[in-house]
Amino acid sequence: MHPLLLETIELIKNRINSLSDAKPLTVDPKSTEIYRKLNNDELFIINEFYQAKGFRKIHLEVAKLGKSFQILHCVFFPDPCFEIPIFGVDLVISFDNISAAIVDLSPVGKQLSHQIISRMETLHFPKFKEPRIIPEWGSIFSPYVCFIRPVDFFEEKSFLNLIEQYLSIVLSLVVMVRKDDINSSDTISRFKYQRLYCSNQKLNEKTRVILSKFFGSSWADEYIDKILFAC
Repeated sequence: MHPLLLETIELIKNRINSLSDAKPLTVDPKSTEIYRKLNNDELFIINEFYQAKGFRKIHLEVAKLGKSFQILHCVFFPDPCFEIPIFGVDLVISFDNISAAIVDLSPVGKQLSHQIISRMETLHFPKFKEPRIIPEWGSIFSPYVCFIRPVDFFEEKSFLNLIEQYLSIVLSLVVMVRKDDINSSDTISRFKYQRLYCSNQKLNEKTRVILSKFFGSSWADEYIDKILFAC
């Protein structure tokens, strides 16, 4: 596995373990370890799911397709009762080269809260040499989304540091923000924005194409709807 992918997994798991009330989320065992062989290619997918105060679901997915692709996908889906953004990070490694790396704190309203914006403004954002273009469905991301192709070891480390800073911000909010009533207008509004986030993510056809190749389109649709972006 690529070193950046392994370091990111370690970072995320350490932060999950730092949550005093984090516990595994019960799901169908068939969803936690997935394997399929097609011709000479083997696809492995490992999924881990957690819940904790402030988060309805924390999902960490690692996939490996032969020697061609390695993928890390992680989303901290907030409990809509809390004013907490959606933390998301993805890494795509193609033949040992990182072709895509994205991290964001996505808003669950028209924009990030002033509290979060003030924290984000204090961060040091590295100038990466090869920024990538946000897809059309990426309107769900914040102005602080970082989508790049790291060109060397130093940019990989800078991106890892950015992941750590974004994680630190989102996890610090858990103890700072108050919980709203489940039927409050703010909670309902945040749920609607989270549903929009999931709907837009489902428009990413690259994920669907790979899964459909190995498992068929029906299986791919169900996996995307019920595992990756259930809302």
